[in-house]
Amino acid sequence: MSKQSSSSDDGSLNIAFFSVLTVSLFLLFIFSEGEALPEEGGREMAVLSSLESELQEDLKADNVALYNENTFLAQSAPSYHDAQLLAVKEENKKEEKEESKKEEKEESKKEEKEEEVAKEMWVALTAYAPLDPGAIEGMCYSGNPAITASGTNVREGVVATNLFDFGTRIRIPSLFGDRIFVVEDRMSSRFTNTVDIFVHSRQEASSFGRKGATIEVLK
Repeated sequence: MSKQSSSSDDGSLNIAFFSVLTVSLFLLFIFSEGEALPEEGGREMAVLSSLESELQEDLKADNVALYNENTFLAQSAPSYHDAQLLAVKEENKKEEKEESKKEEKEESKKEEKEEEVAKEMWVALTAYAPLDPGAIEGMCYSGNPAITASGTNVREGVVATNLFDFGTRIRIPSLFGDRIFVVEDRMSSRFTNTVDIFVHSRQEASSFGRKGATIEVLK
């Protein structure tokens, strides 16, 4: 009986020892893997970062964005972050262009305001529409209705008057602010103190009527 009890105890000790050994090996494996992963991951991230830098340098383009996959796998590599991000970048460029155009317009207006005024004078203002289908020769125009007396094309910004030389620039602040008009056409000789402003239709000319205003003659 004494011999059987000793054999049973030895078996229990062997099982306990084997269990402790197994647990120890398992814990050792886990800790050793935990330490290896960051080191391996660091190497992979360094490789990915290097690849991304090389690709960006080769591409030489701001509208291509790259990103790294968040993984430690050796086969992972930089990938294109395509449509959505590129669309955002293009939209930003569009906004920058519009802002630039707006600044240019404001600068242009500022320059117009800074134009030196040679003199101011009170004149009568009317409007004429030589390109209107119902325009009457001798009343609305003389000769070719599309050509001014100075030989240029009839267009917005042109005025007809006998007061100034061709090419003279004027402003009418009370009606048109800082807008500049250019003398390129003539009126009938009986109009000695009138400025006729080009408009597109006889209806516009009729609505404009006849007004008196101070004009600024620019240097």
